[in-house]
Amino acid sequence: MRTACFLALLFFLEGCAAQPIHREEPESCQSRRALYVVSHGWHTGIVVKRTDLVALLPSLAGDIGHDGYVEIGWGEERFYQAGTGTLGLALRAVLWRNSSVLHLVAFAGPPGSHFTQSEVVEVRVDEAGYAAALAFIAESFTRTPDKGVVRLGPSLYGSGWFYRAQGSFHLFANCNTWVARAIEKAGYPLSSTLTLTAEDLLSQLRDGANRCDP
Repeated sequence: MRTACFLALLFFLEGCAAQPIHREEPESCQSRRALYVVSHGWHTGIVVKRTDLVALLPSLAGDIGHDGYVEIGWGEERFYQAGTGTLGLALRAVLWRNSSVLHLVAFAGPPGSHFTQSEVVEVRVDEAGYAAALAFIAESFTRTPDKGVVRLGPSLYGSGWFYRAQGSFHLFANCNTWVARAIEKAGYPLSSTLTLTAEDLLSQLRDGANRCDP
């Protein structure tokens, strides 16, 4: 999958990678909620249960339903929706502040089984953290006066849609930064600062996301 993030790597130095964070001893998985981060190479998305997102944004119910999961990605408006972007669109995406969109794809079954060609990392957080991450996602939608969302075109793959989003996309606020911020809001020990690439994000998740005491 090609998204607005692919060209950003050309501008990153190795020294920009996020610094590792000291992790406390893992807590019990009991009563903890799961978020999932999906890496498509250059681009990452976050996966939550559809029913949980729809509870905050009822206007999404007609588009994504309630059962199963939904993958959410955030990116630059023109490049992301183009699917196969041009060099000009890519440069515009990373060198200027641009409008953003959210990309939602609904699916059934476990995320790891659905995204068989992508790396999927499970991140477990407490109820308050899960609610905080969901609130961050919900607040990323541009809302209409009647509290609805602004649907744009169909998703790049699967069953879903693009929606107008809040926030400006640029080199230092890209798709991976947005996902990192959602996980950070959940209270997971991760830094979104200079988390610019998918690898910056995943390297902070791989060593601790699934480790809970039985």
